[in-house]
Amino acid sequence: MSSAFAGTDLLTVMPDVSAYGYPPNPGLTLDSGVPDMAGTGVPDMTGIGTPDLTALSDPVGEAVGQLADQVQDMIVPALIGLADLSGALLVTRLALRGTQALAAFNNKVAAEQEALSRRQMALETGSECWRRAAEAAAGINARITVLGLEPSGPGDPPLPAPVQPVGVPLDLLWKRLAETERALRRGEAQRAARATARLPFDHARDPEHADWYDRLRERRRQSLIRYAEGGPAPEPEATTPEHTESTALTEDDVLREGAALLAGLPLAFTSAGRDLIDDCLAEARRAVGRRPTAVRRYLDEAALIAHKESERALLADRARQDAALRLGALQAAAPEGVDTLPDASQAVEVLQRALRTGVAPSGAAERTVRQALVSRSAALQRAYLVAALRRATEQWGEGSVQGRMDADHWDFAPAAWGGEYWLRVRLTSTGQARVFTMRRPLTPEEERDPATAARDAERCAESSGYVGELGRLTEAEGVRAEFAWSTGQVRTGEPAPGLARSGRKPSARRRPAPPKYRDKDH
Repeated sequence: MSSAFAGTDLLTVMPDVSAYGYPPNPGLTLDSGVPDMAGTGVPDMTGIGTPDLTALSDPVGEAVGQLADQVQDMIVPALIGLADLSGALLVTRLALRGTQALAAFNNKVAAEQEALSRRQMALETGSECWRRAAEAAAGINARITVLGLEPSGPGDPPLPAPVQPVGVPLDLLWKRLAETERALRRGEAQRAARATARLPFDHARDPEHADWYDRLRERRRQSLIRYAEGGPAPEPEATTPEHTESTALTEDDVLREGAALLAGLPLAFTSAGRDLIDDCLAEARRAVGRRPTAVRRYLDEAALIAHKESERALLADRARQDAALRLGALQAAAPEGVDTLPDASQAVEVLQRALRTGVAPSGAAERTVRQALVSRSAALQRAYLVAALRRATEQWGEGSVQGRMDADHWDFAPAAWGGEYWLRVRLTSTGQARVFTMRRPLTPEEERDPATAARDAERCAESSGYVGELGRLTEAEGVRAEFAWSTGQVRTGEPAPGLARSGRKPSARRRPAPPKYRDKDH
C-alpha cells in the first residue's frame, strides 16, 4: 500500500492548540483594596502606593513592560489567546516538575531584568512568552490557594481571584498577572504582619519602654511593606554578634539584634513560634540591668528558635504550595474535545491531606500522586499530538479535512482529487503518526480499466509530496515527525462521514517556518 509513518516527538507546546475550537475570553475581577486597619495593632498596608505596572520589582511585574512591548513582534499574535488544551498541558508538565522548578523559573526571570529593561534581550519565541505566563499563573494560583487556607482576620484584604490564562490576549494576561501578584503580596504581608509583627508586649505594664518595643517592631513592619510593594521576601540577615559573653550588652544592642531577627522571619512563620521569640527578647531586655551575663544567652536562644521555626514554616509552606499546584493540575476539567482523563481521586485525597497538614507526601503516597500526574500528562500530550497533526493537515492546501468518530484519525481530501481519493492520517496507540492514500471502492468496470492503475500511481506520487510537507508543518506546530514514505497499492475504504467531494479552502492562518533545531521543553 502507499503509506508513510513517523515517530512523534513533542518539542514545544504552542499556545493556541485546542482540541475543539477556541475558548471564550473569561473575565477576571480583581479587588486588591485593603480595609482600614486603625486600632488593630497590625501594621497598616493601606498606605502602600500602587506602582506603575512596568516599575514593579518582582519577577512577574518587571517583565510586564518588556513583554507587552514585544507583543506586536511575536510569532504568535497577541490576539490569539492561550487555548484550553495548550494551557492544561503546560500546567500539568509544571506540576510534574513542582514548585522548585517554578522558583527556578522566577529566579531566572529576575536575573534577566536588567537586560530586559535595556531592551537588549528578546525572548526566544512567542510560545516561550506564553509558557512563562502560564507557569507564572499556576504558581500565583497555588499561592492564592495556600493563603486561603488561613482564616481571615481584621482588616485582611480579600483574596484575589485566580488567574485564568486561557483565552486572554498575552498583553492583557501579563497585566492581570502583575495586578494579581500585587494584590496577593498585600494579602501575604497582611497575614504575616498579624502573625509575626504584633508582639504581645503590654505597654500598660511597661510604659517606660513602649518606644523601645515600637522600634523593635518597626524593621519587621518595613520589611513587610517592602515585600508588599514588590520587594524581596523577608529572609534572615547574616549578622555577627559584636559582643562576646564577657562584654556587657545594652538595650540598644538587644534592640538591634532583636529587630534584625524579627525582620528576617519568613512570611509563613507561625504565631506559636513568634511567642517563644518574644519571650526571649523581653527577658534579654530585662536582663540588661539585672543579669548582664544572661543577655547573650537569651539572644542566642531567640536566634536558635527563629532558625528552627523558620525552617519548619518554610517546609510546610513549600509542601502546601506544591500540593496546591498539583491539585490545580489534577482537578482541572478536561479541555473540551478531549476524552475523559484518567481517574486521579486517590492522588487528590493525598494532596488535600498535604494541603491541610503542611506535610509533603512520601513513599507510596508520593508515587500515587506522581503516577496520576504522569497519566494525565500522557493523555493530554496525546490529545495535543492529535490536534497538532490535524492542524498541520489543514495547512496542506485547498481541500477538505473531516474527522471521524474515532478522534485519533481523520481524512483529508485534496480538492483536485475530486473526492474519489483522499489521505487518511492516524495517530496509533504507540504515538506513531501514519498516513495512507485511500480511495473509494471500485466498480468491476473500474477495476478492469487500465486507467485506474495509472490514476493510483499518480495519486501515490502526489501523496508523497503531501507527506514531505507534513513534516515541516508539524514542526511549526511544535511536533517533530520525520515521515518515511513507502510506495504500494492504494487502500480501499469509505471516507469520513461528510467529507466534501469538491473541497474547500483551508484556514488562512499559517505560522512561519520554525528553526531547524529546537530544544524540548523540560
